[in-house]
Amino acid sequence: MRINLKNLTIVLAILISISMLVLWSTGHIGLWTQGMAYIVNNTEEFTDKNGHVIQGEYSIAIDLQDLKSNVGNVLYMDGNNKIYVSWIDNTGGINTGGYRIGFRACGEYSLTNATLISGTRHTTVDKDSFTYDMSAKMTADYKGKVYDSGVYGTSGLNYKDGDDFSFYIFPGEAYAAGEVTLNEKGTVKLTITNLYKNIWTKK
Repeated sequence: MRINLKNLTIVLAILISISMLVLWSTGHIGLWTQGMAYIVNNTEEFTDKNGHVIQGEYSIAIDLQDLKSNVGNVLYMDGNNKIYVSWIDNTGGINTGGYRIGFRACGEYSLTNATLISGTRHTTVDKDSFTYDMSAKMTADYKGKVYDSGVYGTSGLNYKDGDDFSFYIFPGEAYAAGEVTLNEKGTVKLTITNLYKNIWTKK
């Protein structure tokens, strides 16, 4: 049987076009290309009103002598959500913050909902605008003293499955008082509270 390649090409093109149209209309392409942001940005169909602060304290030990060894250590994990150390550094100067640490938050998403447990709270302002702010608080327990850690940064949904947030480990006052130096060798216990469970569900 002779096959007309021209007709076959036309049929295949039509089938591919129909498939792409179906995938686009059902949201599969948007979810695949944008991830969680596809759900969050769809304010007509989804709401974030069910988000809430998570009770409890979550701690992690940080080796100040070998900073790179801390990367990947897990702060929080519940099976669907995970927060781990994504980076840690020492700026080498008190005026630039000294020791700093960043966390990466990973959540889950589908065509019907999305959840993300993070230090950052994501909020819909109106139909076309969004905001985010730090919900979490961190303390550093070191050499018998507990310090309040300052916020270094937060982010929007920079990843398909989540965001990141960061802190200065020690406050400037600790360096100024000589209680902490820029060449520490010990282990500091970091404790984070007020993690936020961002939830997006269909209206």
